[in-house]
Amino acid sequence: MKFNRRLVLSSMLSAAAVAVACGSSPAESKELKLGLSMPTLNTPFFTVLVKAATSDARSLGGEVVQATNANRDAGQQITDFGNLITAGGNAILSGVVDRAAIKPALDNAKSRGVPVVVVDDEPAQGNVYAVVRADNVAMGAKAAEALAAALTTKSGSILEIQGGLTTTNGRDRSTGFDKKFAELAPNIKIIEQTANWDGPTAANVVSTILSGNKDIVGIYLATDTLYYDPVAAALKSRGRLHPVGQAGHIPVVAIDGGASALQAIRDGYLDATISQPVTDYAKYGTKYLQDALNGVAMKAGPTDHNSTVVKSGSYFVDELPSPVVTKANVSDPNLWGNAK
Repeated sequence: MKFNRRLVLSSMLSAAAVAVACGSSPAESKELKLGLSMPTLNTPFFTVLVKAATSDARSLGGEVVQATNANRDAGQQITDFGNLITAGGNAILSGVVDRAAIKPALDNAKSRGVPVVVVDDEPAQGNVYAVVRADNVAMGAKAAEALAAALTTKSGSILEIQGGLTTTNGRDRSTGFDKKFAELAPNIKIIEQTANWDGPTAANVVSTILSGNKDIVGIYLATDTLYYDPVAAALKSRGRLHPVGQAGHIPVVAIDGGASALQAIRDGYLDATISQPVTDYAKYGTKYLQDALNGVAMKAGPTDHNSTVVKSGSYFVDELPSPVVTKANVSDPNLWGNAK
């Protein structure tokens, strides 16, 4: 019988096409069944994150099986991980209650073959596929630039209300701010006080510092979602809350970019904030989990979304850019604080 190479080749290609269609190709995308482990759901930051991740999972052809709320209890977050896996989650997108205490949860997920992406902060230990966060040192530096530009004097003191210094973000936001501000305004003293991510504490700090220091010419808040409203209320009660351009205005710059902060910028009371890319945490965190399910290896280097994946210890960290928000761009619909 005469050998027909074209016929054999055609048959091989047809068989390959059937194999792909039947799901035997290793490149086939697995269905994402996403579990969301949130440290808390009492802040817009995490409620927006959950909503965005739910939409992103659906756009990838998957679904969210459950979203849990640890209420800032590290032990509860460990339990939540187990509950998400029991509920059918084959991948977990997680915030962090405690960087060290989350390790048993990460170990449990690894032992059960469930990839994890952590957003906003970096675990102290444990296995994750990737970390998606902003460069908090850079955000602090941007806040320093914005505050230095808003000052109308080259002398006096500014109040820096730090986040929790036991957290990576708290330390990085302070380090980035202090270094850059000292370069830009070397004759202005920085008064540092931590409020441990607690709004009422931040308000007390403002009242105490203003009472004992008559030369406060600016304020830096490590978070606007937790600090701005109580701090603004404290300033108002002391007759010190005035809009930009009016006599007595104290320039205030913050980090996070929550809805109330954006409104305060529109109203003229907050000079600027550095917006966290919350919806991008959800978008790229979910994408990386789909990659993990499909067997795609994470690697360092530039991305296709204007960021760079760096290696930090054993972790691949995608450091997303954070825009400075002023009156000029405060209504940008891409800002998470403007999310509906």
